[in-house]
Amino acid sequence: MGESETITAFRGIADRLRSGTGASRTTIRVDCEPLGLEMETVGVESRDDSARALEGQRTPALREGAAVRWLKKNRRTFVMEDCLNPWDPEVAPEDYVIELYGIRSEMVAGVFRGDDMIGIVSVHYTKGERAWTDEEVALIEAACKDVGAILDDLEAA
Repeated sequence: MGESETITAFRGIADRLRSGTGASRTTIRVDCEPLGLEMETVGVESRDDSARALEGQRTPALREGAAVRWLKKNRRTFVMEDCLNPWDPEVAPEDYVIELYGIRSEMVAGVFRGDDMIGIVSVHYTKGERAWTDEEVALIEAACKDVGAILDDLEAA
């Protein structure tokens, strides 16, 4: 799979995930040297008209952020139903994340290769707080598996 086909495949994953969850925006960030991508930069996004564009936006402190720290420690999907009133202050989204991304509710899941997290998939809702269903959590987890499989195929080529 070449660069453009890989990006197209990522876009399809992001679009399906946004459609399946009713999210305002979905993003995929991965460390992938052959594609010139790094986890700090939004590589691919799908968004509705209510969400500002983030594709290509770099977040230098991403790996030290609350959600990523939580993902590395817990290795399961991070779910925040109300970003303005988090269930634990330790995992509250940073102010710049809330302002820049416009999120009010989010899910973030990791793409892992062994013990290393090589990417994240995010689902953002900008219109207010909301509960995420088990089915929606399963959708983001399936998206992470799909992203990981594409990266594995790219590396094997």
